[in-house]
Amino acid sequence: MSSLVQKPTVVSLFAGCGGLDVGFKELDYDLIYACDNDPAAVAVYKKNIDERAYVRDVTSDEFHAEMKSLGTCDVILGGFPCQGFSKAGPKKQDDIRNLLYLEMHSAVDRLKPKLFLAENVDGLSQNFKGAYLEAIVRDFKSIGYRVEYRLFDSVGFGVPQHRRRIYFVGVRDDLAVDEFKWPEVTHLSQSRNGEAAIANLDDLFARTNEALLPARTIRGAIGDLLKLDASVADHRVTYAWNDGWSSIFAKIGPGQKLCNVRHSPTSVYTWDIPEYFGIVSDSERTILETIARNRRHKKYGSIPNGNPLSIEVIRELSGINSVSRHIKSLLTKGYLKDLDGKFDLKGAMFCSGLYKRPDWDSPSSTVLTNFHNPRYFLHPQEDRPFSLRECARLQGFPDDFLFTLGSSERELVDGYRLVGNAVSPPVGRAFAKAILKYLSKEVKIEAGISRAFSRREAERV
Repeated sequence: MSSLVQKPTVVSLFAGCGGLDVGFKELDYDLIYACDNDPAAVAVYKKNIDERAYVRDVTSDEFHAEMKSLGTCDVILGGFPCQGFSKAGPKKQDDIRNLLYLEMHSAVDRLKPKLFLAENVDGLSQNFKGAYLEAIVRDFKSIGYRVEYRLFDSVGFGVPQHRRRIYFVGVRDDLAVDEFKWPEVTHLSQSRNGEAAIANLDDLFARTNEALLPARTIRGAIGDLLKLDASVADHRVTYAWNDGWSSIFAKIGPGQKLCNVRHSPTSVYTWDIPEYFGIVSDSERTILETIARNRRHKKYGSIPNGNPLSIEVIRELSGINSVSRHIKSLLTKGYLKDLDGKFDLKGAMFCSGLYKRPDWDSPSSTVLTNFHNPRYFLHPQEDRPFSLRECARLQGFPDDFLFTLGSSERELVDGYRLVGNAVSPPVGRAFAKAILKYLSKEVKIEAGISRAFSRREAERV
């Protein structure tokens, strides 16, 4: 092999367990350095991807010294922390983690890669009026990079899960090559609630191209893993739940959730599970259902998630004269709450629902770090949460990617957290291919892909 032939070198920041990096390893990139501040993440990365991974705080002098010693690289990857932008938690404009992209900016400025790839939650494009999105583009442009961004749903790359993320690609200004070709989706997707408002961010939704494959489903991904089996790596659960929850599990059907505030066929109400939440009379049930149906009507107020109703309104709507007596009983039983003399459902504190049981024949909702807790998500058929291996498959990790070594509960919970925080490997793989194709126009790069990647591709066909 000619000495001019080389593997493109990669530095991976905020690497987590390596979901973004898996595809780069498979395509024989040289992963010369990776870091994360989470020891559990780095341990999994070292076990599965490359030993050259380190526990580092990117604001530390040690990290800055290592960046200086590296000299240069071809590609920098960075899934910088997203908690300040995430829809799943509080959105804090002054969250210090919102500015950690500046450490990636500093590393790019020092190492001068030909290209960088960054990933973040789609909330980055929506929250705080897009101020951070504009700042990121502006800051990287100021150090000599042409920056573009697009929003992708992982389901479009054959992942059996809806996971919408924004991706940034920056190409160094002095590279005299064609424009970077973004990876194209391969599977159909659909827009979901709340997505139309940001439809101007390019490839949000599926193309109506007949060549696209159907979206992969939960059944297709994990249908062979119904029963927990120690012989399948990481196919276990935490069992950290109350035995009394079994009465709730039994009432939640596929596609349903426990939710008092969304009056629809997908909602199961707490008063439908008297074994756990307490018995109600027929009149009390009527009052609860009356409040559930009407609390979101604008004529009763402008609170986005629902308005408390007065006794007079409840009496009129329900047709029950003895409303006051029944409301007092429902307050005692914990079904209602008193808000300055008006009344609302006590279960209204979690608007998107609990104990969500997805449908077998659809993609999963976004895999989160709390999938080990059945209070949030249930298996489509079994009365348990998803196992760690099932979560890994829903993210697109191969079965030989291992998250635990032993049987400790702490390691198992860490595994769920790492999977929930990861980039879907098939998306990383698609970007690795696109970047390899782009770089091959600029420098002479090893042709072909690794035998391991070839074997996996053949297995997928």
